[in-house]
Amino acid sequence: MIDKDQLFKIGLDFRAGLYPDDTWKSLNIKYNNVFSDGEAWRDYVRKRIKKENVIDENTNKVHKDLNDKDCEVDYKSQYKSTIEIKPDGAQVSDKLLKMSDEESKDIEFLLKAHGYDSKVWELVSARNNIWNVYSKLHGVQVLYSSKIVVKPRTDNISIEDLKEHFEEFNNSYMSPKITPSRYSKDGKMLELNLADLHVGKLAWVGESGENYDYKIAKKRFHYIIDDVIARTQHYKFEKILFVFSNDFFHFDSIEATTTKGTRQDSDVRWQKLYKIGIEMLVEGIDKLSRLAPVETFYIGANHDKMTSYYAICYLNAWFKDSEFVTVNTDPQSRKYIEFGKSLIGFCHGEINPKRLSGLMAIEAKQAWGRTDYHEMHCAHFHSEKAIFEENGLIVRFVSSPTSTDAWHYESGFVGAVKKAQSFIWDREYGLTDILNTPIK
Repeated sequence: MIDKDQLFKIGLDFRAGLYPDDTWKSLNIKYNNVFSDGEAWRDYVRKRIKKENVIDENTNKVHKDLNDKDCEVDYKSQYKSTIEIKPDGAQVSDKLLKMSDEESKDIEFLLKAHGYDSKVWELVSARNNIWNVYSKLHGVQVLYSSKIVVKPRTDNISIEDLKEHFEEFNNSYMSPKITPSRYSKDGKMLELNLADLHVGKLAWVGESGENYDYKIAKKRFHYIIDDVIARTQHYKFEKILFVFSNDFFHFDSIEATTTKGTRQDSDVRWQKLYKIGIEMLVEGIDKLSRLAPVETFYIGANHDKMTSYYAICYLNAWFKDSEFVTVNTDPQSRKYIEFGKSLIGFCHGEINPKRLSGLMAIEAKQAWGRTDYHEMHCAHFHSEKAIFEENGLIVRFVSSPTSTDAWHYESGFVGAVKKAQSFIWDREYGLTDILNTPIK
């Protein structure tokens, strides 16, 4: 016996004009009076169409009930796709989409289907209401009335960006196959501390008394590394600490703002900034690894908390097969390195320095007890601030090689000696040498 779904399909075909010689009454007779009369069949189809929002894909018609009369409307003109732009930059897109149930829950699919690039936009909310589409060939299919709200992304790097640059850089640059020339298991530890480089900062001599841009930052970066390598030729190293993640990048978003949203002057777009910075770091680590095994890690800073973390993850992937480079991707913003009788802590330095001695003793309790020399190396102030010693800890704020920008000049933060500082640690005697690399 014919079922209701088949009768519904026949009724849709009749409404679409596929049975021009029939009436509802003759169809009912043809199918053995399955309904009480032809009008009952017509009413069944009409109510089901209204209930299920069925669209006839064969004729591009929407069948609706209007004042108890059959009415056929072109469904494309019936469903108006709309885009609304909000004052805060958000957008609302409303479209009729063909998708599966799984696709209706896929953020990447929804963004693409509505015409948005996931590198630039992020999904705020989505609402998908089911419509049913009738096709003579395929029967009843599913469409969705899809409405999404999107806003411009505030983070600056997507997984796709990382993969794309990794592949491009891998094809154009190869890390050298070397054996460190100054390695000794009984050697010292070199700490090369490149604090507050601020790659991407823009300063103009006419406004702040100095020029600075990403090209100048890149030159200083390599100059500092080359200077330290040249001036430590007489040392053998067990390892090298490469400390870069203290506002290495000048900003942290598409809009060139810090992590918390403070706008910065910059001469480079966010995509280019990331690529330039990553390539600098890979090249710098390669230079240092020619001397001795290199270890580097992440420090969360106020200008680039997100971008520097993306960078450390990138470096971890790049050097994953290197026996001479260790990358610590731990997201905690304070790190502790134990070397012989020394324990050195690293943080950006925004918090009250008086709290640092207590933090080290708590966060690295066992290492604190094993060691005699304790130092915390901080950045943030772009100058070598007064060193103080309290409760067995020396707190040291290191210098910065960056230039003064307009905001610092207007605020009166001028005159700091531009330099980078490196430290040489002995397993038995702790910190024995400090190297200053002044920037002219």
